Amino acid sequence: MDTLDRETLLERLRGIEWDDFEVKRAAGGVPKDAYTTVSAFANTAGGWIVFGVKEVKRRFEIVGVDDPDGMQNDFLGGCRSTEKFSRPVEVRPHHFVIDGHTVLAFYVAPSRRFDKPIRVRVDKAWYAYIRVAARDHKCTAEEEARFLRDASSETFDVQSLPEATLEDLDAASLRWVRALYRERHPDRPLAELSDTDFLDELGLMRSGQLTHAAALLFGRPKLTARLKPGGLVDFRLIRQPWSEEAPAHRFDDRVLCEGNIIEGLRTLIGRFLDLVPNPFALDPSTLQREAHPPEYPALRESLVNLLIHQDYSDPHRTARVLWYSDRTLFDNPGDSFVSLPEMLDGGASDLRNPRLARLMRQIGFAEQAGTGLPTIVRIWRQVERTSPAVVNDPGRKTYQLILSWERVPKREDAFWKTQLGASVSPDEARILDWLRRVGPTDRASARMATGASARETRKMVEHLLDNSLIETVDDSSRYVRIAPHIIEILDASAGPHPSEPADEQATPPVTQPVTQPVDLPVVALLRLLAERSPLGAQAIREGLTLKDRAHVRETYINPALTARLIEMTIPDKPHSSQQKYRLTDAGRTLLASLPGDDA
Repeated sequence: MDTLDRETLLERLRGIEWDDFEVKRAAGGVPKDAYTTVSAFANTAGGWIVFGVKEVKRRFEIVGVDDPDGMQNDFLGGCRSTEKFSRPVEVRPHHFVIDGHTVLAFYVAPSRRFDKPIRVRVDKAWYAYIRVAARDHKCTAEEEARFLRDASSETFDVQSLPEATLEDLDAASLRWVRALYRERHPDRPLAELSDTDFLDELGLMRSGQLTHAAALLFGRPKLTARLKPGGLVDFRLIRQPWSEEAPAHRFDDRVLCEGNIIEGLRTLIGRFLDLVPNPFALDPSTLQREAHPPEYPALRESLVNLLIHQDYSDPHRTARVLWYSDRTLFDNPGDSFVSLPEMLDGGASDLRNPRLARLMRQIGFAEQAGTGLPTIVRIWRQVERTSPAVVNDPGRKTYQLILSWERVPKREDAFWKTQLGASVSPDEARILDWLRRVGPTDRASARMATGASARETRKMVEHLLDNSLIETVDDSSRYVRIAPHIIEILDASAGPHPSEPADEQATPPVTQPVTQPVDLPVVALLRLLAERSPLGAQAIREGLTLKDRAHVRETYINPALTARLIEMTIPDKPHSSQQKYRLTDAGRTLLASLPGDDA
């Protein structure tokens, strides 16, 4: 969030430091370590540095700064100085007066990829930092190398591979692509060309030499192993719900794609089709049964995005597809070069591997440039699944797409009129459900929930604001969040013991019967309450070192309530702000029966 008002600042100070927020006492002037935080924020996704706040026993106390103007000038001057930083850093100052104390807040904007890494001078040496888990970490040589590769104007896939020849390519993969190309472009003469000329026409040759793109697309194992010794994609099937905690077992099934991109694409698409059931449905134009399940186009697009947008110049990291019982994660080594709103806008993209993307489009396995994510969101909306999520980390150079298999709760317009006297469309209800899960966010990103156009989504957001169902969280009104009273209504409608008809449950195709008497997350909650009880929801999240409210409620608290292993301290008011949870006799008995526990 690159804007901040007084109320948002106070709300943040009531919490803890996050990846994009750090406080400094700044008693004797600009702290030296403030500049390492500037480097970390500039190299990652930006963030706020606040002067005039000290931390006391994990709580923040506002003490103010003595010389606000002088300190601001010194700090801004240092951030612009090439004697302090490798390149000037964009910093936007703000000041607030709270209880008579002046607090300075500076937003450090993320630097362009062509300017990274931003190095800071520390004791006559130059270091680059990134922000990880609310701390500044000095970049390793490998992390700096990733920044430098991404700063190059020449992408990895267009570079030539002088030692590779046509004999190093897999003939079957090349034939398969040529057949698809001929089918899609019958009017083009490329089908009659030799393999060398065919590759050259597609931009996969450079000065008579194979490019990295050609090697990745069609290479035999020996050639692809030179570029990616760990394989291109590691697919893992895990027959249990996702959890922030490491699973007790690593996977139930695994496919490591160590060949070329075409082989990996064909293998994993087949695996996806095995895992997703295909309910009977007729194509309205042909009256024939649909060949693929309705989720298939989104899964295919997600896989293709993983294959064409990963950082192939890094031989040490491998892309992953993690298929849990409640969601599928596409983990990409290589961050997106554009922001989430830009991804949703579509159009021309700043592509990491433009040659790979072009070939995939030409054979019909990728959407047009810039439309991949909007297509995925739109399809997931059509199949009434919970909105996809994107986690882009420019510091760690990773990108993750999350497709949840959960169904969106169905609340008809009559529900909202009864509860609030307001009319809420299905897509507006999706925005509310999405904001409840993600928290305050840029209103332009609300298209992740609707799959609609920017204009249509803006109208929905304005309608929700006009009816006080959501609220702005900054002076610019750019960021919004769900109104607190709406959270209570949604929680009350779900209830502490949610249940759905069997055919409507959010259980994905690979769910297996639970063999343990209770899931591991519930055990973790019981053990926490055995040590400290009773605890409120926030204290539970802190004790479990988890941040996601919805995840903790749905994976830890609600299952424990349903099993009557814990109970509310105020059962008559389940959504009271004073609500806490404690163990029941059944919970203590269960804990006592577990190895290593003595409740």
